[in-house]
Amino acid sequence: MRKKLIIFLFFNFGFLYVYAQSNPFNLLLEKKKLNVEEKEKDNYLYKNYFYSALKEKSLENYDQATRFFEKCIKLNKNQPQPYYEISQIYFFQSNFTESLKYSKNAYLLNKENKWYALFYAENLFTNKKFDESINVYKDLVKQEPENEKYYIELAICLIYNNELKAAIDTYNSIEELKGINNFTSVQKHKIFLELKDFKSAANELERYLQKNPSDIQTYEMLSDCYILDNNFDKAFEVLKKLTEINPGSGGAHLTLSDFYLQKNNTQEYQKELKIAFRSKKLDVQTKIKKIIPLLTEMFENDTTSTDFVEDLCEILVEVHPEDEMTNYIYADLLKTIKNIDKSIVYYKKVIEINPNQRDAWLDMLFLELQNKSIDSLILDSEKALDFFPMYPTFYYLHALAHFYNKDYLKSIDFIKKGVSFVVDNPTLASEMYSVLGNAYNEIEEYINSDNAYEKSLYFLPENVTVLNNYAYYLSLRGENLDKAKKMSKKTIEMFPTEANYLDTYAWILYKLNKYEEAKQYMLKAIEISESKTFYIHMSKILEKLGDIQESEKYKLKSEELED
Repeated sequence: MRKKLIIFLFFNFGFLYVYAQSNPFNLLLEKKKLNVEEKEKDNYLYKNYFYSALKEKSLENYDQATRFFEKCIKLNKNQPQPYYEISQIYFFQSNFTESLKYSKNAYLLNKENKWYALFYAENLFTNKKFDESINVYKDLVKQEPENEKYYIELAICLIYNNELKAAIDTYNSIEELKGINNFTSVQKHKIFLELKDFKSAANELERYLQKNPSDIQTYEMLSDCYILDNNFDKAFEVLKKLTEINPGSGGAHLTLSDFYLQKNNTQEYQKELKIAFRSKKLDVQTKIKKIIPLLTEMFENDTTSTDFVEDLCEILVEVHPEDEMTNYIYADLLKTIKNIDKSIVYYKKVIEINPNQRDAWLDMLFLELQNKSIDSLILDSEKALDFFPMYPTFYYLHALAHFYNKDYLKSIDFIKKGVSFVVDNPTLASEMYSVLGNAYNEIEEYINSDNAYEKSLYFLPENVTVLNNYAYYLSLRGENLDKAKKMSKKTIEMFPTEANYLDTYAWILYKLNKYEEAKQYMLKAIEISESKTFYIHMSKILEKLGDIQESEKYKLKSEELED
């Protein structure tokens, strides 16, 4: 009996096991269990990929970050965050087309997320899809009607979509929220200007000024608006009020000066312009643009406004002492009106501000040469060469200074160094070899001197100074007189009233024993200019002609004159 019972129980337990295995309800439970496990696995992978992507993005490994975000999307297409992150990466890389695609997906998956909406709207705007961008911003406005930023962005989109009146309405909505303010007033003002509705543009600014009567910039804008509307009386009135509120408003005084100029009120015009130039708030570039035409008029038409323009330049350098251009302008003006010493001072100021201003160096050095400030020329040309060691003109000026200082060997040395840097400038090459010829002549190295003159004439056959000097030095040596005569004849054909050239030609004729002809040319030279050398030459010519009495007269005249 006991044995049967055991068997029976065994049989029943086996039955129950088989039943349990084949029960549909239990199979469903098992499937659900497997699905949960699969989802947990996918969720784990998703998080792993997502955090890996964020890490790579922070390290600026954008390609790798994008790959991880894409894996996230494959695991779960309904999660907006990976789309959003990828769109940001593409936007940063200026791939706006792809950025738009992914930002749209993020937005459509979660329209309630304002960050997705804002970025989608920005992408639409960037891709010039203004209509769609407008719609997104309108939705944002509905969601947060108190958020000023959404209205502003909406207005910008409307402007770009050429819906200008709608943009004005949007700015009006902002004013309903925040009241009249500078930003909305100015924006509406700009739109009305675009629409050529100058009266409405002025009204917007007038409305703002009623509540903010001390806003200087708005007064300036209002005056410009009235000018555009050809309401000059109203513009003048606004500007006068502005100068009362803010006497230091350079822009207002500048515009007032134009009004007075149109009315031919020279006194008030000059007064207002000087006030404008004294304003530190008015930028220096505006002042320079104003003074350039005045300088041009003065230089070209030789007007009587020199004192006024000089006053303006003085004010410029006082108010903007460290500005390169203001000092340069003043230096040029001073050079033009022949105030050489003061001009040099301001060219030096330009160089202090900008040592690489090569033209200022040149202007200064040539003025020092003109002023015969040889010691300064030596020192300053040497400094110039420190900044421009390959610029041949500075070698020329430095060598010329040493020549005038009678340091002929240094003059020769610097000409030799500098002439190697001359490229495509035959005039400069000719002048440099001219100085070299003169220097060699002074130390009586005549072969080198003649060679230098020949090179000078090779580069510039019409170099009249070289033709004259070369011919004269040959005549003094009594060498190649026919050649000397030919060169000298060329100079007086080119410049028939140049006394020095006439003297050279007369002296060559004297050396050729053509005394009567020499006398005629010498008389022409003396008629044009008095010179100790001319009288000595004339005395010797007359002596050869046997006119001793006249010869003595010219000899006495020569003794009365200084060298």
